[in-house]
Amino acid sequence: MYLGDYIVIDAKIGPYSFFCSCVSTNTVFQAVVDEDKRRFFDDDEFSNAHPHACPFLRPIDDGRIVCTIHETSPVQCKVYRCVALKIYSGEKQVGYITGMGALHSDDPDLRSLYDSCISQIPKEEQERDEWFACFFEKNGYRTE
Repeated sequence: MYLGDYIVIDAKIGPYSFFCSCVSTNTVFQAVVDEDKRRFFDDDEFSNAHPHACPFLRPIDDGRIVCTIHETSPVQCKVYRCVALKIYSGEKQVGYITGMGALHSDDPDLRSLYDSCISQIPKEEQERDEWFACFFEKNGYRTE
């Protein structure tokens, strides 16, 4: 959701076409809203309510939030994984780790545990996923 701080619409060049830039990679790309998602893109209520979200995210009929430029999204989006690891306490999912290594959880104990390990988290994606799984399992959680 927070790629809006990294993906910027520089110019609208057509009803569903835009020149954009990726702030983090200093690259430009042309985005075209996918035909099957244009009716969702036309509703900008979500973007107005979430100014730091990617400007191309929109909620769809089933409640999911989706990318409306999936076919023309930049490389950084194509390699991003939404959920890398789910974390369970017993049978209940209490949180998850995104592909970038961020924890999403309302559980204060899990949040505190995560905060205690931030400086130890590996930078490399393959190492990070395995490291998180071992770390949480050593501390009494189950992961998938």
